[in-house]
Amino acid sequence: MFKICGAFALVVMVLYFYFVNTILHSAKQSSVSKSLDQILITMQQEPPNKDPHIQPSIDATSNMNKSMNNNEHLSSSINKSDHLQTNEKDSVKKTSIEQKQKPVPTMPRPSCFDDGKLCRFDDIGKYLEDASKFTIIHAPTDAIPNRRRIPSSMANNATYIASRHNSGPKDGSQTSLADYNPTLLPLNSDLDDKLLDYLTGRYHPDITNEEADRAKYLLISRASNLHNCGLSMRRLNRTVNEHSYLSLALLDDNLQHIPGASASVLAYQALLPECIEKSYLSPFQDYQIIAARSTIGNKKKDQLFMMASDVKTVITPIDIRRVPRPTNDAKGWNTKIKSKPIPMIQQKDDEFSILFYGTGLQVRFMENIRPPKVKSCLTILAYNSFDWKKNYHVFDIPDPDGKGAMLTYTELRPHNIRKTRKVNFYSDKFDRLGDWELVPNGTIHLKKDGKRDVNDIQTNQFRGGEPSQQFDAIKGVVMPLMSGRGTACCVDIDLGQNQTFKVGISHSTTDSRGYISRFYAFDLRPPRFLIVAMSGPFCLGGLNSDSDINADLQIFPMPDTRHLHASNITFECPAVTFASGITEYQADKNYVVISYGVNDCYSRSIVVPKQRIIEFLDINGRESWLPWNFR
Repeated sequence: MFKICGAFALVVMVLYFYFVNTILHSAKQSSVSKSLDQILITMQQEPPNKDPHIQPSIDATSNMNKSMNNNEHLSSSINKSDHLQTNEKDSVKKTSIEQKQKPVPTMPRPSCFDDGKLCRFDDIGKYLEDASKFTIIHAPTDAIPNRRRIPSSMANNATYIASRHNSGPKDGSQTSLADYNPTLLPLNSDLDDKLLDYLTGRYHPDITNEEADRAKYLLISRASNLHNCGLSMRRLNRTVNEHSYLSLALLDDNLQHIPGASASVLAYQALLPECIEKSYLSPFQDYQIIAARSTIGNKKKDQLFMMASDVKTVITPIDIRRVPRPTNDAKGWNTKIKSKPIPMIQQKDDEFSILFYGTGLQVRFMENIRPPKVKSCLTILAYNSFDWKKNYHVFDIPDPDGKGAMLTYTELRPHNIRKTRKVNFYSDKFDRLGDWELVPNGTIHLKKDGKRDVNDIQTNQFRGGEPSQQFDAIKGVVMPLMSGRGTACCVDIDLGQNQTFKVGISHSTTDSRGYISRFYAFDLRPPRFLIVAMSGPFCLGGLNSDSDINADLQIFPMPDTRHLHASNITFECPAVTFASGITEYQADKNYVVISYGVNDCYSRSIVVPKQRIIEFLDINGRESWLPWNFR
């Protein structure tokens, strides 16, 4: 009996200590969780002048070191947890991409292709997307700090979003930013090896070959506080400065962001810091980064150029390289640009505190874009401009004389009144304005009346003779002045009979200021580069929660409620889809990536087969461009 009681007491004692230990452990975990929550809350509530790239004062560093020592175990646990969560997220992303690929189209061919009746914009857009390999919502860049984002909990609060458009102070440092109008630069064998190594990070001993191999594209977009993620936003009557960041990020084969390989640069302030306070409007809105051949005898593209547009299109050389951690050092960066990089690590209260965000990409521009004795900011920009409008595209063709060189042209207007211009990027250095002549046999200068010298124009203008569009849509919806403007260009597509043409996307504007798109194809022979085929108009789709990869990253409900209207008809597509990029899909050259901004709020891409684009350009399969007189 006593033995039984003793054994029972022993069991009770063991259970007692077990439960006590469990309670203490839970309390400890709760304390750690609360500490972590408090850290995150503190980060979200960080004052405006605090930034992860601003170096703290000595006292702050001392306190930070003490805090880090006291919480060393907690930091280690968080890092391990983050590592596990990252691996889990990567696994989920790979699975979701495989699950959401759509290799087999399910929609029937639109009847209007065959019966000659008017097509609906949305029916044609859905038919295009139905053939896609996959569709994806591009993640907002991780370069921009949380304090300049709309939190997901407020994404449906139009009043709050509107208040963040004009949040003080006047420098705009507390306004919210949204990423849209993306383009993709493929990181492939077209690029010079040195340029490719800088972009992927292969040059750096702390970036592994595996990490470098993962980078397949450079994503270029606009991160702006002029966005329509809430109520419709107007440019005028603002109380704070308008910001339009050049936003950069490396993407992998599946068009997913590579964490930490990003940067956002307030390009206008970087180029002309003395001009930033002279107007609250930014002269830069949408951006492109192009790669060009700048060295005679080098068949590969070895220099990057930034194109930034609003009422005019500015072009200037730019260097971008991947770095394993923030640095202000340009050591080992051997290019034709010799200027200092934009500071990634900034001192407290530095004047550049809103100039740069990011940790994984370093950026520098040509040192001086100012012509002698010119102080006017707008005139300085004019000297560095392609021309007085926007939506221009650069393309290459083989020299028709068979000399082996590639010739470079700018497409100023795709059709209706087609305009192209031969341009030049060859130079021994890019230190200041005048180091290279953008237009051969011309100079980058203006006449006294503010117009370019005739020698700079060299525009090939060809009126009439364009082929009819392949199918028609609703009549009377397009504003004449907004018809046939450039949007995205160009990919090479064989349309049949071993004839390769360049294909781009143009846009027109409806009577309600909505955007519709069309494909066009042009011949590669200069000087006219004649249009040989045009599709009819269509609209691109918005968020598809069922099939879009990263669908949960589009947190704003309001942009997807604004539908396209034309001639009193509502269409099942967003009012504004601006197809800012078109490029070949690197993992499968039979596909093309079409990237676009949706209602000036977020970025989306669809990966569609070239064969579907060919169908749009020749719906009857008659190869109607073959008898065209190219001369």
